[in-house]
Formats: sequence, structure tokens, C-alpha cells
Amino acid sequence: MKRSAKAPLRALMVGVDGPRSEKLFQLLANVGIELIPRSVSEDSLYKLLQELQPELIFVDVNSTARDTLEHVVSSHPALPQPVVSADGDLRISLRRLAGDIGISLYVSERVSPCLLQALIDITISHCHSIGVLEQELALLADNSEIMVAALH
Repeated sequence: MKRSAKAPLRALMVGVDGPRSEKLFQLLANVGIELIPRSVSEDSLYKLLQELQPELIFVDVNSTARDTLEHVVSSHPALPQPVVSADGDLRISLRRLAGDIGISLYVSERVSPCLLQALIDITISHCHSIGVLEQELALLADNSEIMVAALH
């Protein structure tokens, strides 16, 4: 099943759950990328990738499925591949994505380098801004409890 060149990009998340998946889901929807809502078992990964044909795969760096994904995509070059680039900015961005957010990214050849860089930068920025807001809200909540206690 070949997809139209004008169809929106599709993303699959592997082993990404909890708050990070919610943040990524919101971000992908905001930039017009369709999230393929599937739970992925390691046994069905190849079949699922062939069937759904995602252009982007987000995988938790600590997920056991990452090893399976690495094996599957190395055997099938038409599937999204790990992002490796000689471009210094992209390499730094990828290290930040993996280190700060805990996610590795696999991308098909249909995704342009410019779009890829923008997506990585937006993802990092969005996740960090949400984290900062959560910290500020927690601090405000702590301060309001102190103020209430001081008034009584």
C-alpha cells in the first residue's frame, strides 16, 4: 500500500508512555502529524510497520522494544531508519532529544532534513516548556500552602 505524497506524516510511538506520550501526542497533533494509536508488541513489530507505514517512529531509549526495532529496521531499508547525520546541529539536537527527553527517533527517507530538524527542535522545546510550567505550578502550590499556614 503506497501512500500519497500529500498525505500527512504518520508517527508511531514504541515504549513511550505516561506524560511523555501525552506531550508528544499533543505536539504531533498541533503540527499536523497523525499519531497511529497502537500498542506495539515486539513480536508483531515488523508486520505492524509494514501495515501502517509510519514515516516517524518515536521509541523510548530504555524500551526493550528498541532492540527489536533496531533489528527490524536494519534488515529492511524501506522502513524508517535511525537518524544519523553529519550535520552538527542535527546531531546535537538528536543527543538532546535522546538525553533530555529519553526518546530516539527513526525516520523514513520521505521526511526532509529541514522538516526533521524543525520537528526535533519543536519537540525538545515543547517538552521543556511543559516541564518548566509544571515546576512553576508546583512551586506556586507550595508557596500558597505556606502563605495560608502563615495567615492562620
